[in-house]
Amino acid sequence: MAANAGRLIYQGVALSLGCGVISAVLSVLTGGSDRTPSPGPKTAETDGGADLVGVLMWGGLALGGVAAAALTGWGLWSVRRRRITKRRRRQALERSHDTVATAYGDYLGDVLEWLDRPSLGDVSVPETAALVQALAAADDARLGDDLDRYQQVVAALRTAWQAADDHARRTGLRQLPPAERSAAEQARKLLATALDSGSGSEHERRSAYAKARKLLDGILIVPPQAVAVLEDSHRLALAPKHL
Repeated sequence: MAANAGRLIYQGVALSLGCGVISAVLSVLTGGSDRTPSPGPKTAETDGGADLVGVLMWGGLALGGVAAAALTGWGLWSVRRRRITKRRRRQALERSHDTVATAYGDYLGDVLEWLDRPSLGDVSVPETAALVQALAAADDARLGDDLDRYQQVVAALRTAWQAADDHARRTGLRQLPPAERSAAEQARKLLATALDSGSGSEHERRSAYAKARKLLDGILIVPPQAVAVLEDSHRLALAPKHL
């Protein structure tokens, strides 16, 4: 569409220029409008030539004005279209970026999800380290104006997230020795009880949380985001000696 509009505008400009050239040629051939007229009555041929020159000159000017206005409008439309395309492209990239960032944040804030695949929160795991680096790179690129770079890092982020999540799901708790794995599984059951507001009194739920944290000490480090959700949203805060 833009290419067709551009061609029409350029054709209009060429037509107006052609009319101007023709006007100038006819003006020369008929002696020009500023030439001193010869004595005697004007012939019909002279009058017709002068009229034709006037029509062509004014027509050329009119066409030139229309073409110039059209060219200006097309240029403004092209700029606006590029801005809209760029904005939509950025919005799509930001949605992809936010999808991964939100998924990872939700995982870190859900203690049960974390215990199902703890390696996703362990930066000593290469796949998780790559994910954290990809998130930082995407955050940095988002602040800039280079959409090509942002697109590249967002694509890398999605790949890193998929790789880290797949690895964590495959691994589960199997990387732990049997005794520690058993303790982690027991801790998960206690945490599920602590999060279930209908499973008992607040004291019983807080006690289950304290036992779970004790079982996990020295085995796995509960993410700070999950601790905040447990202790702030579910009112399971422990005494300082348990923290």
